[in-house]
Amino acid sequence: TVNLVTNKFKTKTQTQATKDLEDHKLENAKDLEEKKTEERKKRLRDEEEHQRRMWEMREEQRQKRKESSQQSTVDQTFDVPYTSKLAPFKESLDVDARELQWLVGKKIEEGGRCLIYGPAGVGKSALALQMAINIAGGTEYGCFPSEEENQHESQQVILIDLEMSAAEQKARTRGITIPENLLRNTEPIYNLDELFRMIEQESHDPKVTVIIDNIRKLEEEMSQTNQVNEYFSKLEKTQEKLAARGIIVTFITITHTGKDFDMYKPVQLSDIAGGADLARFSTSVYALVPGRDGNIVFKALKQRNTTRMEDVYMLRIEEGPNLHLEYVCTCKEEDALPVKPKMPKGSKAGSSSKSDKAAEQPKKRGNATLTAEHVEQIRQQRAAGVKWDEIKLDLDPDVTISKRTMQRALQKHQGEDKRA
Repeated sequence: TVNLVTNKFKTKTQTQATKDLEDHKLENAKDLEEKKTEERKKRLRDEEEHQRRMWEMREEQRQKRKESSQQSTVDQTFDVPYTSKLAPFKESLDVDARELQWLVGKKIEEGGRCLIYGPAGVGKSALALQMAINIAGGTEYGCFPSEEENQHESQQVILIDLEMSAAEQKARTRGITIPENLLRNTEPIYNLDELFRMIEQESHDPKVTVIIDNIRKLEEEMSQTNQVNEYFSKLEKTQEKLAARGIIVTFITITHTGKDFDMYKPVQLSDIAGGADLARFSTSVYALVPGRDGNIVFKALKQRNTTRMEDVYMLRIEEGPNLHLEYVCTCKEEDALPVKPKMPKGSKAGSSSKSDKAAEQPKKRGNATLTAEHVEQIRQQRAAGVKWDEIKLDLDPDVTISKRTMQRALQKHQGEDKRA
């Protein structure tokens, strides 16, 4: 009995201790949660106070800048004497005595803004890479007449490659020497600000050429006027900033033709994807389009600082030692563009694929083409168990005779035999 009472007492004591422990844990958890809540509220109050102070500081700075700008305007208007910005015409031309320097067969001026456009797959990226290598190396290009090739000092070239992967570029440059001053982006570029900031930071030589292939990979909305304006505004500001550091930057922009481009018609500025806005801000514009006999046509549409050539160049793609373009000849544009295939009679415009297929299929002849000898050949082959579609007749190989035609001819001749 004593043991039983002792055990009951112990059990009751343990139960009470467990309950007290659980209550203690709950109280601790509650206190901890309340403490965390207070800390969060405190952080929020501190952040709000910090934001308020920052806003007050910005407002104060903005007000100071505004007052300083107003004071500066007043000072410039009334205190600073006016200095003439005019000079006699002849003397004004000697202020910048730098002669025009040319790149790429005297087609692109140093410090200019060149635009090259063409349809997909025509060879724009191959030409861009070829120009990048030759400008960086100061070597001849091979894609223009030898008398137009111009030697110039090698210079830094930044190739913004938005078209091909590193593996593709490696395959295209296999077997040739790449100049050390030819740079290529190793990471994707997502917007114009990132593009021009990189150009400002990476331009080091006195002369730099930047080739962007292809701008529509960066700005798909380049067809809108405001996007074009923004692009060229930032481009010109970048040229001005680098010019202040003594660096002359030449920009070569690659882009596509529009959806309505017709390779059988003479090339126009309106063929550019986005219209003539891109051409309006460029100092030179060239088109690269498909030509006759598998060649490529290079045409100048705008050359601000030189006489625009009336003829076009015929180029061809060579694969050795690397993929590049070579000059073929100079000719009239109408002699260089591909000839549009004639449409068969009775076909409608826009159905060339169906017309071509119809033209390739042999025409079928009617009963009049089957003579008595042909009918006898049919009868003999059918008697031998030859299927209708396997019957062979002494006819032109391009002529196809249908099963129905042969059956009718056979019936007709059988009827004539019975009447005879």
